[in-house]
Amino acid sequence: MLPPNNSLAPTLLHSILSAVVMLPGMLMAAQSQSPVNWSADGELLITIENNRRILRMRDNVRISQNSIDISGNSAIFEYTLDTQELLRVTVLGTPVRYTQASESRAKPVTGKSDTLIFYEDELTADTIVEMIGNAFIKSPSSSMNCASIIYVAERDLVREAMGPCQGALTRQNGM
Repeated sequence: MLPPNNSLAPTLLHSILSAVVMLPGMLMAAQSQSPVNWSADGELLITIENNRRILRMRDNVRISQNSIDISGNSAIFEYTLDTQELLRVTVLGTPVRYTQASESRAKPVTGKSDTLIFYEDELTADTIVEMIGNAFIKSPSSSMNCASIIYVAERDLVREAMGPCQGALTRQNGM
């Protein structure tokens, strides 16, 4: 005999809430094994698409991992369904803001763009930050404004930039 319709709702709600509570612990970047923490003021939607678990959130989204902080209007987390490995985080905003603190640098690296994609490079295990649309990044040694920028967080290195671009280099001690 089937249970009454009203008894299915608490079971479904419990399952959804359990998944949401467990997500922060499951969202781990493979390189550092540090948790990717997040918060959002608005809607949270979890779906399964193409063997990936997709977490969509919106309204005042904040994401952090180690020394990296990202904020934007909405975000999409993608991770594997079988291993729970975080594949990428896409953040949209007006703009998306990026900050990376460092113990060795007096000032943080900061950036902003229309879209930011955050993931681990499969070959080097470096943290990659792709800033797309009105991309700007500033470090203690330089600043750059381009259509898009691919930045390697651990190396404080702009790996690639698509123009038009403009920027400035700051004189470093010993140069």
